[in-house]
Amino acid sequence: MHLERVLIVVEQRITPDLSYPGFDIRHMEGPLRCTGMVDNIDIFYYGDYVANCDEALISCCLQKKPQAVLMSLQNIAGRGGGPTPKGVWKVTNQLNIPTAAFWFDIHDDGVAKLLENYFDSVKLNVILSADASSHKHLTPDPTNHVYGAPTFDERLFDIPDSVRDMPVAFLGSIYAHRRPWITKLREMGVSVHTNNGYELLYEEYLKLMTRLKIALNFSLLGAANFDPIVLSDRGRVSEVIYRGVRTFKSGLLLVTKNPAKLRDAIPSFKHAAKVIVTKPRYMARARVWEALWCRTFLLEEDNPVTSLYFEPYVDYVPFTTLKDLVDKIRYYLEREEERDRIRLQGRATVDKYYNAKVYWENVFESIGISSGGENHHRPGEIWDKAYFDNWYLKHASGA
Repeated sequence: MHLERVLIVVEQRITPDLSYPGFDIRHMEGPLRCTGMVDNIDIFYYGDYVANCDEALISCCLQKKPQAVLMSLQNIAGRGGGPTPKGVWKVTNQLNIPTAAFWFDIHDDGVAKLLENYFDSVKLNVILSADASSHKHLTPDPTNHVYGAPTFDERLFDIPDSVRDMPVAFLGSIYAHRRPWITKLREMGVSVHTNNGYELLYEEYLKLMTRLKIALNFSLLGAANFDPIVLSDRGRVSEVIYRGVRTFKSGLLLVTKNPAKLRDAIPSFKHAAKVIVTKPRYMARARVWEALWCRTFLLEEDNPVTSLYFEPYVDYVPFTTLKDLVDKIRYYLEREEERDRIRLQGRATVDKYYNAKVYWENVFESIGISSGGENHHRPGEIWDKAYFDNWYLKHASGA
């Protein structure tokens, strides 16, 4: 497949001193450019237009005449501005340009509601790294949306396998619900390096990742989209908190009505007068793919979404309780051959199923740009690898 020109629509320009952002231009322009599938890639920064953004986008399309328009619009949820659903609809239907919108954090109510506003304005919505029940208002029957993985600029991962001189690290932001894990690990004698990965230049972050023997990832989201149940048994709540913040047997997440009190309550449980039990929400963080692309052994908080993309104990290793995490850290630090087998298999999996060429061929075919020849991939093939078929979508949404 080969295209002459594609337009990418994102919020803002990326400068070297900016921290690593979420799903934006780094995960669109770079991955597309590294495939060699497109001769010309133009960027439209909607953050440059406080007013008349729709008119500016339409004018850009008329001038550039792209064969496809790829958009990351979710930042509008928090900041406002940007192309409106009506403006995007005009690009898709009046200018007759195939469009695709990419959504990463749909577990957030604001982003999910924004997606609903744009749902019928584009040909395809790509919902990334989430499960079908992440937001209760999304239909389980895919019409113009698919659930899938993020894509990356593979040139950034062309890093020689360096000396693995850092035993254990978590290279993400230390949010309130992650801090207890780090604190308790250190109390139990496990030295965990932490460095807020979002404050590093992305290339530095990846090089640091290649030095790890074990990369940790905490995948549980902080809040849930389900009706809460009040748990009055204070003793049981305290016991669960001490066992590792949450219990997996019943699939419950412990939160308080006051997040500040929750931070104080774990692990001492001093200030939590009332605890609410809710069903947890998950997403597969981009960090999962980044670790595997870096050939790094990944030890991740048990996550049903990640296990849809990768096979536990084959591509990565999940953990449940704090004790389970400590035991697995100690076990795998002593067994280099097992670590190597799993981390190299993880890299082989992303190489095969989540490479940028296959990814973008699927996107373009799904919005009506066909390809031919022996490298033809049918629409949806990459999503099938993650088992996001109609059966799963229907059943997961009702779970």
